[in-house]
Amino acid sequence: MSKNPGVSVQVTGGGSGTGIAALFNGTANIANISREFKESELSKLPDLEIKPVQFKVALDGIAIIVHSGNPVDTLTIEQLRDIFSGKIKNWNEAGGTDQDIVLYGRENSSGTYEFFKTTILGRDRSGRQIDFSQSMQVLQGTSQLGEAISKDIKGIGYGGVGYFALRNDLKTIFIKSSLKAKAISAIENGKVNYEAIRNGTYPLSRYLYCYTNGEPKEEVKGFIDFILSDEGQKIVRQMEYIPLNH
Repeated sequence: MSKNPGVSVQVTGGGSGTGIAALFNGTANIANISREFKESELSKLPDLEIKPVQFKVALDGIAIIVHSGNPVDTLTIEQLRDIFSGKIKNWNEAGGTDQDIVLYGRENSSGTYEFFKTTILGRDRSGRQIDFSQSMQVLQGTSQLGEAISKDIKGIGYGGVGYFALRNDLKTIFIKSSLKAKAISAIENGKVNYEAIRNGTYPLSRYLYCYTNGEPKEEVKGFIDFILSDEGQKIVRQMEYIPLNH
């Protein structure tokens, strides 16, 4: 806005689902989302005469975080699935101390919620989607989630890596895609593990998108072009997200 004083950019939060709804009802020019469209959303496009255009603008790593005093350092994807679905209920089943596990997660309108549910929980042998444990405490934002776990030695949660990179009161768990795989963390030595997230060796990597209704024009196109420019991608990195090619 400082470079384009005639343009006003207004941002409203609420999760990826909120952004898509705003794009569909015409109250937003751009939907910033952290997942692909769902089939239920795609089915509405013809009736609404929406023609979404996708722009990949950054990458993100989903960090698994616990209290800094938790002795657990590494978990497998299978252990994460069992923990967040409620199959594993005590930390001593995952190499920790004898205390209950307290789950923290995002609301179901969150793209992070959907990504985690699809990527980690997945489907059972009959093909049905595995759901989060009903005991999971749902919070409206990733920053709130981080604050809650920083005060709860029993807690575990997930969220975009940028929210946690500089925090000393949280521990980022190393993730193994299988028992024999190398353990990789989204944050190492207090810094975002850019390369592992960009090349996909960190198993919880994803793109972040801007969606418009049809090809963007004028100020909207200028705004997206700015995000994708060298200057915009430097801001992506400053915010602890992962730039596309920098």
